[in-house]
Amino acid sequence: MKIKIDRHLLLTQLSYISKAIPSKTPLPALMGIKFVVSEEGLYLTTSDSDITINTFLPLEVNDTQVIQIDSIGSIIIPGKYFIEIIKKLNGDIIEISTFEGHYVIIKCGRSEYTLNGLDVSEYPNIELIKHDNPIHLEKQLLKTIIRQTVFSTAHIENRPVLTGVNFRYDADELMCIATDSYRLSKKVIPLNKLHEPFNIVIPGRSLIELSKILDDSHDAIDVYLAHNQVLFQIGNISFQSRLLDGEYPETKDFVPTTFGIEIKANYHELYEAFDRAALIARDQESKVVKLNILPNENKMLITANYPAIGKVEEEVQVEMISGGELRIACSALFILDALKAINKSSVIMSFNGDMYPFILRDQYDETTIQLIVPIRTE
Repeated sequence: MKIKIDRHLLLTQLSYISKAIPSKTPLPALMGIKFVVSEEGLYLTTSDSDITINTFLPLEVNDTQVIQIDSIGSIIIPGKYFIEIIKKLNGDIIEISTFEGHYVIIKCGRSEYTLNGLDVSEYPNIELIKHDNPIHLEKQLLKTIIRQTVFSTAHIENRPVLTGVNFRYDADELMCIATDSYRLSKKVIPLNKLHEPFNIVIPGRSLIELSKILDDSHDAIDVYLAHNQVLFQIGNISFQSRLLDGEYPETKDFVPTTFGIEIKANYHELYEAFDRAALIARDQESKVVKLNILPNENKMLITANYPAIGKVEEEVQVEMISGGELRIACSALFILDALKAINKSSVIMSFNGDMYPFILRDQYDETTIQLIVPIRTE
């Protein structure tokens, strides 16, 4: 195998596939990059058993030749070292070749590296699922879904199914839900004739890595479901993830639909006030802040008290209050995460009492809600 390749384009491909190189694995081959040169171009594959990423770089990009092939072939190249070498090389064109079967030579300018590779037969046989009935989604839409839900997944795996986001499609509606039992994020999207009904749970980590590949364009991507796997085809990038086993809990009855108290406040004023209050609350184990809604004064007070550090009181003038006075305690970090997922306009906060879950949402977006369970304090 021997090729010459544009270094910057190779680095772009490596930035995609690096997300699936495991830091630790009992299979040495998975620590490497499956490097396959064919007559059509270059295929790169990485996998940590949960996520598999495959990219293809053709011989020409925008009518410009970016790969020159002297001989085809394949090898497993040590992933960590290969990526760091390519990053540090000084030049536009890199020559990559193999000799004696398992040795890789990398040349660029006056630099030359030799790495020990592995035969591709040692790489696990990972099938990328494809069929004739993909789901079509816009990149921007999928990236928005991930941004507005994934932070509410559980990080402790005592209930593994809660570490993922539930994607449920039925009756021309895609519902995406994440919860760790203390908060819940929900995004509902009307999608006509998307697919036959499905109910799957995609690991949160997979979605976070996928979102790094997605841009904000309206270009469509193809989504394939089969064999307890999901595959996202994004141009020449294939991103496949395992699905989580288990039945996702029903959350419909957990989300209130009527409220006794509501306020409307400016997004930036609200976020900045909670952000400042969190400076005092952040060293507490539960990161508690207390809210005091005062309808007669048309304001909300945000307070935090940590005896070892000090205390803070923030006053937020609200645009609207309906209902009576309320005192409630909650996690400052949960509030900030929820606000980050809301478009930066007016925010509606809806309550039913000091021990009932409350909701934050964008005034102009009925499709997304952020629910938070209050904290009981003495």
